Amino acid sequence: MSHRETRWVAEVNLDLELLCTFLAVLQHGGFTRAAGRLCKTQSTVSLHIRRLEETVGHALFQRKGREAVLTEHGEMLRAYAEALVSLNNEALLKLRRPVVTGSVRLGILEDFATQVLPIALRRFTDAYPATRLDVRSTLTAELLRELEDGHLDLVVARRQEGSTAGDVLWREPLLWVGARNRRFSSDPLPLVMFPAGCAYRPEVLKRMRASTRSWEIVYTSTSLSGVQAAVAAGVGISVLGQSAVLPEFAVLGPADDLPDLPETEIALFSGPSRGEAMSALAEYLTSAVPSALTGHPR
Repeated sequence: MSHRETRWVAEVNLDLELLCTFLAVLQHGGFTRAAGRLCKTQSTVSLHIRRLEETVGHALFQRKGREAVLTEHGEMLRAYAEALVSLNNEALLKLRRPVVTGSVRLGILEDFATQVLPIALRRFTDAYPATRLDVRSTLTAELLRELEDGHLDLVVARRQEGSTAGDVLWREPLLWVGARNRRFSSDPLPLVMFPAGCAYRPEVLKRMRASTRSWEIVYTSTSLSGVQAAVAAGVGISVLGQSAVLPEFAVLGPADDLPDLPETEIALFSGPSRGEAMSALAEYLTSAVPSALTGHPR
């Protein structure tokens, strides 16, 4: 690297606030939603992206209808932005952390971020070695019932359509999925479902009842692995959050004569007690989960 190039690198730096805005636009699917999540105006978000584009010297997004799609340079920046923000958060967590003790009973939804959440929880216990986590995983309805009964302190679960309870950590689309080598063109359409207690089951069944196709539930499993295995084996099709869709699945939709599906929201629900370990974990999850999932391959 020449002396001139060294001077240029030293004089131009990536602003972490701008990078956070950039990642928020990716996470929430556009400038408007990112503005709402960041409690900023849309013009401020646009200004942040424009300043970041001026810093790197390239356009980062291109418009496709109402959607903002990453350019080639935007994709390149994405990996660096995720790494820089993650490293910043980790450094602050370790440098500013108080000595926290105690235990937290955490309930997590099995069909959400099965790779990301365990890593995030491990990093939390590394940062707070004097804390203990007791983790339980099951369906949303059961997790919330245990939270209400005082058997859990925090719950990461999907919230019901139209609900305002909890603090939203992540939004993702629900997708119809099937085995790549199977087509279900004849009726009744075989469905693989989670049982009652799954947050989005009522909405899926309501939309199927309104569709023109006949259908039947042929397989029910309480576990994500059970649903995924049945789909992979060609038993039927199912609905999964985007974070639970395996690479070998075919994503289906209206072209397959299936109804549109809504987005689903994953929220953090808190119990009445508020110990220091519980507060530390709640704060950590609110920051770490969206940051980790923004770069999670889906």
